[in-house]
Amino acid sequence: MKLKSTALMASLTFFAAAVSAAPKKAPPKPAAKPAVTAPAAPVAAAPAAAPAAEEAPEGLYLKQIKLGKGFEKDIYLKMGGYVDAYYAYHFSSGADTRAAAPYDGYAGGNLGTSTASTGRVFESAGQQFSLGLIQTKFEVGNEDWQVVADLVHGPNAEQTNFNNFRGGATGPTSTTSTAIKQAYISAKLIDNLKITAGQFGTHIGYEVVESYQNPNYMLGYLFGYGPFYHTGVKLDYTLFGGKVGLMGGVVNGWDLQYDNNKDKTIIGQISLKPTSSFSVFINYAGGNESGTNGVGATGGMRHIGDLVVQYQVTKMIKVGINVVYGEDKKDTNTAAATWGGAAGYLTVAPTDWLSFSYRADYYDDRKGARGLLAVKDSTGAVIANNKVLGHTLTTTIAMYGGHFLIRPEVKYDLAENAIFGAGAAQKNNVTALIAFTGVY
Repeated sequence: MKLKSTALMASLTFFAAAVSAAPKKAPPKPAAKPAVTAPAAPVAAAPAAAPAAEEAPEGLYLKQIKLGKGFEKDIYLKMGGYVDAYYAYHFSSGADTRAAAPYDGYAGGNLGTSTASTGRVFESAGQQFSLGLIQTKFEVGNEDWQVVADLVHGPNAEQTNFNNFRGGATGPTSTTSTAIKQAYISAKLIDNLKITAGQFGTHIGYEVVESYQNPNYMLGYLFGYGPFYHTGVKLDYTLFGGKVGLMGGVVNGWDLQYDNNKDKTIIGQISLKPTSSFSVFINYAGGNESGTNGVGATGGMRHIGDLVVQYQVTKMIKVGINVVYGEDKKDTNTAAATWGGAAGYLTVAPTDWLSFSYRADYYDDRKGARGLLAVKDSTGAVIANNKVLGHTLTTTIAMYGGHFLIRPEVKYDLAENAIFGAGAAQKNNVTALIAFTGVY
């Protein structure tokens, strides 16, 4: 315990020194994601695409019901979730970065200048204490069928469910729809074939919204510009004892409970797990989501595909890769706007309570397809789109079997165009953060 306390004090001292070194005044973007798992030191993220994580979620075991004749299998009820909070200091921001009231998921997250898009989709609040996410997940069923209600609250819930706001002339307001991360029913049709219907996490991407399941606390650019979830139906089929998986489905586009047009998006996945330590996921989503007022634009089509690879090299070392490419064609007469990016992950865990993680993530949105860090003039017109490279270093200290996590972290972002800063824009920004997470 003495060694653990020493590591904790060293991490807190480093974080305090980083914040105190900041200048007194700074110079003047839409996979199923893994469900809540048993609390453990987050050595590295399980990719969003691993469907098995949803089939057997662990957590607080509440009740097992034995039914009568014709119901030979027991039914379980499980509950799990987490709460997290953090303090962030953005070196390139001279003031509170969440000035808008009420905070609508975008306004006030001003890591960039007042005429730029927000520089961070998540963790945009700076120079203050903030809540991240409060999650409670319920699941009832057995190995043949499941009913899942996965509820979330807090700023990150409103970010990932931004399309579920309701409002009128006065602007968006929070509703019960923003509290739904996942709500679905799932059942085995025949051996190795499962159907799922409802709202479920996207299969695309390496990271997930549950911070403690990722190697880093601050979410990367590839995750931040979505998609986050889908509403629809999908089929999962496994072969060779789970070593190969196929998924296909039809959904209401991305991040939509209510469809924006009559067209639908097709989703798909191929998963390969030749060994318990190595896995590959090839993911896709595509459909005409460009129309408005219930009608899809003629010739419109939006695609995204990504590759996720993870490899547990040794008990101590895990690596991961995520590569994404997408394009959005508004209509027949408009050229497709493309975007893409890549991220690499490395985690070293010398003990079961201490790990060190590094992430490098690159995101290119110079065609303006996803709204990344666009530099705008005083009228709001785009002057230049952008690309950005981020580096993130994280220490994770897991106490009480992983139920309490302390995570000091530093992130450095470098953009092609100067967009960071409360006054004169800069091309880079450093964020120092410390997060506290309770998992149950």
